[in-house]
Amino acid sequence: MSTSTTVNAATRQALEAGEGILRLAPPWVPHVYTQPGRRLKLDPRDLYAYNAHHGGIDERWFASTTPAMNDNRTPDEGLSYVVCEDQRFTLKDAVEAEGPRLVGKTIWEKYHRWPVYSKFFDNMGPIMHHLHQSDEQARLVGRQGKPEGYYFPPQQNATDGYFPHTYFGLEPGTTREQIRACLEARNKGFWTTRRPTG
Repeated sequence: MSTSTTVNAATRQALEAGEGILRLAPPWVPHVYTQPGRRLKLDPRDLYAYNAHHGGIDERWFASTTPAMNDNRTPDEGLSYVVCEDQRFTLKDAVEAEGPRLVGKTIWEKYHRWPVYSKFFDNMGPIMHHLHQSDEQARLVGRQGKPEGYYFPPQQNATDGYFPHTYFGLEPGTTREQIRACLEARNKGFWTTRRPTG
């Protein structure tokens, strides 16, 4: 889409064709630091569709206007596309063109965008320790917080993978110095880095 007028018209057409519902193509998001759990119903040949250096696909995002923050990402990685007949444009562009109509006046007036999305997260093994900052913490570096909620649907979990556990927080007694040492050693390899003792 080249102009906002074109996006406006295309969004209206898609809404009319879907009787108020936009048909979205799902973004498939890879990561280099995890191994796909093979539960996303992708053909196994597509798990590394972005090439091995870009990582395996372990996430399927829904209604996303948020770009994935991966290294070497494609410009539209993580963005959902509206699909209507022979037209294809990002949900982000559609929301920018028809904001209040798509996300509602209250959300539009507060965020001027669609600020959330859902995803299937599918790892074979554990993911590395990471932090999701609150709005207050993220504001210190000019960002927004990243709250998350989790649900584990039995229909999508016919297999437990290699590590069927999710941890929240840190092991009791973990010190700031130990966390700093782990962060400084992060490029030495996830599987070989050990938590410092002492």
